[in-house]
Amino acid sequence: MFWIFAIAITAIACAALYYAARGRRVNATPAAQMTSDDDATTAHFQLQLREIDGDIAAGRLSEAEAVAVRAELARELMARSETTAPATGKAPGWALPGGILATAMLAFATYAFLGNPALPALPLAERTPPPPAIDLDDAMARIESQLEKTPDDARGWTVIAPVYMQQGRFADAEKAYRRLIALTGPSAELETNLGEALMMAQGGDASGEPLRLFESAAARDPQHVRSRYYIAGESTRAGNFELAVTQWTDLLKLGKGDEAWVSNAQAGLAAAQAGLGGAAALPDDAAIRGMVEGLATRLYADGGTIEEWTRLVRSRLVLGQTADAQSDYDKARRAYPDAAVRQELDVLAADNGLVSTKESQ
Repeated sequence: MFWIFAIAITAIACAALYYAARGRRVNATPAAQMTSDDDATTAHFQLQLREIDGDIAAGRLSEAEAVAVRAELARELMARSETTAPATGKAPGWALPGGILATAMLAFATYAFLGNPALPALPLAERTPPPPAIDLDDAMARIESQLEKTPDDARGWTVIAPVYMQQGRFADAEKAYRRLIALTGPSAELETNLGEALMMAQGGDASGEPLRLFESAAARDPQHVRSRYYIAGESTRAGNFELAVTQWTDLLKLGKGDEAWVSNAQAGLAAAQAGLGGAAALPDDAAIRGMVEGLATRLYADGGTIEEWTRLVRSRLVLGQTADAQSDYDKARRAYPDAAVRQELDVLAADNGLVSTKESQ
């Protein structure tokens, strides 16, 4: 169908070119038309000359002005003669059809080499040129230099603190968030961010100041999901399963069911319920670790779905194997470079302080 339309459009274009370019006579013979035009032109200019003579006699024009007007009429007559003069040359008879045929052949040959009718349309967002590459280290250095000069710049600290977290610079992130709280006052989001930085600096242990910050954030905003997520997770880790079940259940009530964090919260609730039911309801630690290692071995050797990588990273985090979880996350990012596909995994990683390392880019 594509080639039928392409041939039809090309034929129409070539026919239009041929019709526009070929010589043809219109209305009258060239000799008769030129004779009639010449007579009318001559009569017109003679009338103009007589009017000039009349203006001179009446004193409306001086002799110098009359000369200028006559010269202008002469130039107009010469220009008109040039535009109406018949062409003396004539192209060979084969030039027009040959040129049209060459144009059509060139068009089809070019498309056959470069075109692909089966290629889908490129989305508009992808047609725009990509923004110029930004060196992150250079940008960070400039921001840090500026913050040394203006330490009360809350906007600068707001920009740089999440980058510290992504780079695994948890001590710098702690400093940035403490400075932000001092400048803008405490909020549920800032206290949770500071708690995350401290928790990751402690190897994922939320006890102590991180937990107090999470509890303060949840008290400030009972609808704040992230702080309550960490509180329930710490209760589960500490073995306070009855409280953890209540906390996970209350947390799940805040979601609509399709958020990325819901599956993690459901897994936390299941772990707390199993713990509440007694150790016999749970596989022993060695069995769990064996299953996780088996999954990791298979994924590293043969690859797997993004859901399997997400399950592996989540299992590592539940077992407290943060370093292994980071390695698995790096591997998953290389296997699935499209962020849209990794949405659940990226949320899981961000919630647990895993960073995007250069090795995973």
